[in-house]
Amino acid sequence: MKSLLAVLLAVAVLAAFTPALAAWQVINQQILPGSGHPESVAYDAKNQALYMSNFGEAFKPTLKDGKGYISKLDIQGKHLETHFLPGPGDKLNKPKGLWVEHGRLWAADIDSVWCFDLKTKKGRRLALPQAQFANDVAVNQGNLYVSDTNAGCVYLVQPADFLDTEPKVRVMLSPTGFHPNGLWPAQGGGVYIVAKKDLEGPGGLYQARDVGQMSKLKGDLGRLDGVAMLPDGSFLYTDWAGGGLFLLSGGGGPIKLVGGFKGPADFAVVPRGKGYLVVVPDLVTGELHLIEIANK
Repeated sequence: MKSLLAVLLAVAVLAAFTPALAAWQVINQQILPGSGHPESVAYDAKNQALYMSNFGEAFKPTLKDGKGYISKLDIQGKHLETHFLPGPGDKLNKPKGLWVEHGRLWAADIDSVWCFDLKTKKGRRLALPQAQFANDVAVNQGNLYVSDTNAGCVYLVQPADFLDTEPKVRVMLSPTGFHPNGLWPAQGGGVYIVAKKDLEGPGGLYQARDVGQMSKLKGDLGRLDGVAMLPDGSFLYTDWAGGGLFLLSGGGGPIKLVGGFKGPADFAVVPRGKGYLVVVPDLVTGELHLIEIANK
């Protein structure tokens, strides 16, 4: 997941579905070849860089083989350092969702979440109780949220930056039949969540502000993965069932912006002019899609 938080929260959003001023449209698209199985891309606004998690060659999301890694890329998708993380002495298995903020990078990895210092590469692994498939991460107001799709819960870690301190870890949400994936910070605290009703059923968009409190914003959207909210209240999300990147704005239904994916995963949103560059990895093919959108 990606640190565009400072940009997005600076814009007042009155509700989750404030009608967009105009439809977001794709104005340019580029597909870069890749390797391995990239699952998530995060944007580092301060250093103008991207970070991308990768399973490595084995497409086995729960295999603890120590062969996962995180790459550092420039904004054009060029690899600056393919094996940027983990640093010496640390091992990643199948890193998934990422988040970058204030010189830290967080990564979900099967039964744990990592916190890394981007300058020194120092890392710390935090085991999550009874975790099975830690999938995405997001930071909001000093709190770290971690989704676990198979265990059916969202963890709350306080403080988010646990690199040099002992945090408090608890389950924030665990309703029956709940299988969360993508997370994004909600204005005023808490997170937006895309989650499936069951492991095979269609997913929807939810909002959670406090422990045990969750509300549905939109249901029956698809097999959802990543999610991000734009300043006008529109949501971008990736959908494996629909094979693409989708837009949800106002009170209308979803609009497919780009198709052709086999495994559209967790993405980064990078400000570009009056629009955004949406960087979406394809977990199945290894490709990296650079999609430029504008509000016309």
